[in-house]
Amino acid sequence: MTKRLPPSSADSSPGDPLAGASIRVVANRTGIAADTLRVWERRYGFPKPERRPGGSRIYSEQDIARLRLLARALDAGFRPSEVVPLSFADVTRLVDASIADAPAPVAASDAARSRPARPPYVGSPVDAALVALRADDLVGLRAVLRAAAIALGPRTFVTDVAHPLALRVGELWAQGLLEVRHEHLASACLTSQLHLLLGALDDGVRSPTVLLATLSGEPHVLGLDMVGVYLAASLAAPHLLGADTPPAQITEAARAFAVDVVGISISPAADGAAAAIALAAIAKALPARTELWLGGGGARPVAIAAPTARLFVTWPDIDVALAAWRAGARKR
Repeated sequence: MTKRLPPSSADSSPGDPLAGASIRVVANRTGIAADTLRVWERRYGFPKPERRPGGSRIYSEQDIARLRLLARALDAGFRPSEVVPLSFADVTRLVDASIADAPAPVAASDAARSRPARPPYVGSPVDAALVALRADDLVGLRAVLRAAAIALGPRTFVTDVAHPLALRVGELWAQGLLEVRHEHLASACLTSQLHLLLGALDDGVRSPTVLLATLSGEPHVLGLDMVGVYLAASLAAPHLLGADTPPAQITEAARAFAVDVVGISISPAADGAAAAIALAAIAKALPARTELWLGGGGARPVAIAAPTARLFVTWPDIDVALAAWRAGARKR
């Protein structure tokens, strides 16, 4: 857990040979402990203070402003790994989105009769979402997803809530324990929450650029939305081309946008033979510099059709691929 300090009224650093605030003053002004500032510097590359002749750190007003914003993000429930690497603009959008989506405050006279606005559930958010779903409680489902996104941050929301919830809904529907309307409701609410997160992250200089699509005959985009949010929160630049896209259109879009990566999601229900033919065509037509990434429950059986492609089975596989791409980009 990140160590936080109560804010102090200290607003100025003592006179120094160089302008700027000491780490002690920054800790007082932001509420972020000095030890935490040092850890962030090593782990995330921010803050990156200048040094006085004696070696002590000095922080600019821009550093302090960004740290104050990060403190607000932590108070909103985001984790340091989710927000510290982001730009000032991206963190601002996340914080503003969390405020805009927070339930309206309850009047003091009504407080005794009202339940706490956040979190609106007991237990895991996946279980709470399923309870609301079974009750056809659209407002409750949205509230659960909103609170979970704020509390967990974008990446963890995708891996610990959105993905397992979508899988669980599919399993219950297959068992006859949920109706078609429940599956549609869950998908719609998840899509709305994912788009909100993606919109809050969609800015700034990012790499690599990743074009996301499904092949012809694949109509579902929820998985693409999850991957898009995960990539954006990992400082990549996702471009969602969408579902049911012919191979020629995927490769033409890859060239038009000069993307670094094409990501294809393949569901277990996909026509394996048709998917293999499409993947072979895409792999052959892509520029040599453009990587092909394959994911989804149906990707493994057909990946052999594109031997140069990278196969993704788990969410951390994306982290590994991003690190490898960025290491290669630095060498180019």
